[in-house]
Amino acid sequence: MPRTYFDDFTKLTLPKMAQAISDLTYGYKETKVPAKHYKDALATDYAEMIDANVSVKLVDTIFNVLAGLEKESPRLFYQALLLLDTGVKPSTLTAEQYQAMSVTTDRYEQIKAQNKKAPMLDQQAHDIFNDVLKNGVLYQMENETHEN
Repeated sequence: MPRTYFDDFTKLTLPKMAQAISDLTYGYKETKVPAKHYKDALATDYAEMIDANVSVKLVDTIFNVLAGLEKESPRLFYQALLLLDTGVKPSTLTAEQYQAMSVTTDRYEQIKAQNKKAPMLDQQAHDIFNDVLKNGVLYQMENETHEN
C-alpha cells in the first residue's frame, strides 16, 4: 500500500499538525484559518470532547422519547408542551387554564389540519436557529449587538 499524507501527519508535533491543517484549509477556496485555532482545538481536554458527545447523545435520547410521545398522542403532547412553556403545572390546572389550554390546542390542530406550518416553538426560536445555521453564530451575535 502506498504511503499517504496521513501517515506522516499523525507523526507531526502539535504545532506542526496545526500548521498543516491550516495549510490544508487554505487550499479550500483560500480560506484563512490561523494555525493557533487548530492548535487550541487539538489541545482541547478530552473530557470536554466527551461532554459534547454525551450531550448530543442525551439530546438524541430525549428527541426519540418526545417523537414517540408526539406520535402516540399529538394532542396531549402539545398540551404538555404548552403547559411547560407557560409554567402551569397540570396538577394545579384551574378551569380557566384548562379552557385556555383546550382552545389553544384546538387552534393548533386547526392550523395543522389546513396543512399550514404550525410550529410548537415561537417564530423567534425558528428564526435564530435558521440564521445561525445559514450564517454562523458570530454573524448572529454581531446582529444582536447592533440591534441592541
